[in-house]
Amino acid sequence: MSDQENTSNQSRTQNFINNLLNMDSIKVIQIGAGSMGRRRIRNLKHIGINNIDCYDIRNERAIHVAGMYGVNPIREFDDIDWQGYTHLIISTPPDVHMQYAKIGIKNSLNTFIEASVTNEDVSDVIDLYNRKEKKFLVAPSCTMRFDPIIIQTKEILESNQFGKVLNVNHYFGQYLPDWHPYEGIRDFYVSNRQTGAAREIVAFDLVYLTWLFGELSRFNGFTINTGILGVDIDDIYSFNAITSRKIALQVTIEVLARKSIRETRVICEKGYMLIDNVKGVLEVFDSSSKSWRYFERPQLSSTFSSEEMYVRELKCFIDSTLGKEVFPYTLEEDLRVLNTLVSVESNCLRIS
Repeated sequence: MSDQENTSNQSRTQNFINNLLNMDSIKVIQIGAGSMGRRRIRNLKHIGINNIDCYDIRNERAIHVAGMYGVNPIREFDDIDWQGYTHLIISTPPDVHMQYAKIGIKNSLNTFIEASVTNEDVSDVIDLYNRKEKKFLVAPSCTMRFDPIIIQTKEILESNQFGKVLNVNHYFGQYLPDWHPYEGIRDFYVSNRQTGAAREIVAFDLVYLTWLFGELSRFNGFTINTGILGVDIDDIYSFNAITSRKIALQVTIEVLARKSIRETRVICEKGYMLIDNVKGVLEVFDSSSKSWRYFERPQLSSTFSSEEMYVRELKCFIDSTLGKEVFPYTLEEDLRVLNTLVSVESNCLRIS
């Protein structure tokens, strides 16, 4: 073996040891043990983090999840020693995200916040964070930006190989009772007007739609409560907008479809793309060569295949706190998206 090869092997070994030491130094407090909280615990374990405590306002749920995944349950909120942690992950109902974020910032914890729905208190959290020394990270979720087929779409768009994007049509549909089949829709936040299911998905999907196509303005459209679900939320949002790149964008979000749908159709000068997030496929048509290309989302071998983007996101968050990466989404960007949601509602007709 040459000296150069030996040095390279030693360097890789040292990097591996350093990564293990970094992981061992991490202690996470997971707030929320619902579906997303359980997912984040799986994600953490998948990337090698095992020192995890879990708290949920429903004590029995935290205990149940702790038994499922081998983490430590915290039974009483007042028992949490915030200074004993390096990382905080907030997977609660969206209307209390910022309450926990403030606790994380006050205790200088690296803080990850699930996708939010309301813009209330976000400015306060930004101000609080900006007053602290930036020796820790506050990262709002941007899950879909880590979806391999969304990343592939971004790369194709930036290559300009198909010329200008002319029109985009985005459609999401999923029957709300199927979200949490183990509980009724009135038993969690999606049935509340402020954090309603369709409203949440508008904000969630705008995070990556604006990343791909630009900021939105000049809205028109409607929201409606069809009455089908029997709760006081608008279950359809349908609106048009013009993006900062002068792209016509049509968005429909509904929580009524009995078949899950998340599709984005992109019309370009010299081609066409169909992003099918449910199937995990990007279809690309090149009008010059009259040919199709297909990109499939990779699958994970040791966790649920549909969690590829979630694992990537959480790994990026952890690596960013270790100085290995830069998390690609900020509180300021998230506030702009949430303000866009408010603008959509302000400029669209509400049909009751």
